[in-house]
Amino acid sequence: MDNDRITGFRAVHPGEILSEELKERGIKQKELAERIGIQASHLNEIIKGKRSFTVAIAMALEKELGIPYDSWMRLQYAYEHDLLVIAQREVEQQQQSRRNETFRS
Repeated sequence: MDNDRITGFRAVHPGEILSEELKERGIKQKELAERIGIQASHLNEIIKGKRSFTVAIAMALEKELGIPYDSWMRLQYAYEHDLLVIAQREVEQQQQSRRNETFRS
């Protein structure tokens, strides 16, 4: 990932993007799951951010939706990166708060 990349306060799972794409195309989750050969519950977990995108899922989505698999994988990697940056930011903020508390005492 690019070190100049800006990370927000909330990481966006690629499942959220997939959900919006399905809505725009009028495709039901169950229908897509059948088309790409996975259980509907598995797809639902991906959409809800409980499961990660895999190369196999990304390639199946490329075939079915025409969105390149590497786009899905970049979104997944960006999500994972953002989670780490956000967690690190929170630790740094807690450490700064403790230093400020110590300084005030």
